[in-house]
This record gives sequence, C-alpha cells and structure tokens, in this order.
Amino acid sequence: MSTTRYDRYGRPAGYINPIEGAPEIYLADDATPTTTYACYYETGDDPRAIRRSVEVGNITQQAVGWGAWDDRESIDYYPVNSVFTVDSETGALVSVSPYNTPVEPPAAE
Repeated sequence: MSTTRYDRYGRPAGYINPIEGAPEIYLADDATPTTTYACYYETGDDPRAIRRSVEVGNITQQAVGWGAWDDRESIDYYPVNSVFTVDSETGALVSVSPYNTPVEPPAAE
C-alpha cells in the first residue's frame, strides 16, 4: 500500500511556503451557533482535511479531521498539529500522528 501524508490544511506534509501562509477557506458550514466546519481544497467526493471550531463560553477549540465533507459531523477530530497518513489509492485514513486519540469538543457550560 502506498501512502501520502497531509497536514492540517490537506496539503502534502512537508509543504512549506511561509509567504503563502494558510490557504483560503474553500467551504464552510455553520452547523450550529457554536460549531463551524471548514475545508481548504476542492476534492469532489474524496476525503479531505476538515477543521472543526467549537465555541463554548470563552473557549474556542480548533481540531482537524480527515473524511468526506458530507460526513464532517461524524468523523473523528484530532489536535490541529496532526499529520494524516492516507492510503494514496482510496483516500482512507491510515494513521494520525503525533496523536492517535481523537479530541472531544469542550462540554457546554
């Protein structure tokens, strides 16, 4: 199996362009008044890096997951410094480093 590593924006890991900085958001969804999902690249129906922002009181938690845009509310999310190792043929998530444990959104106050 051949794999590719991706960063928190869905770029191949190791991509460095300090002038460019973070890419512009491609899609965003305000799922609830406290939860927003965003992705940075058009991938059709293929899995992609998706960012979840959850605001509870004065806490905003940023996390990133890998999956299809339509599944954004049900995929696992990890700390934003995670790197995804993905099956190059299927786009399926193989592993997440450095943390393999998903993060839960902060509890409501």
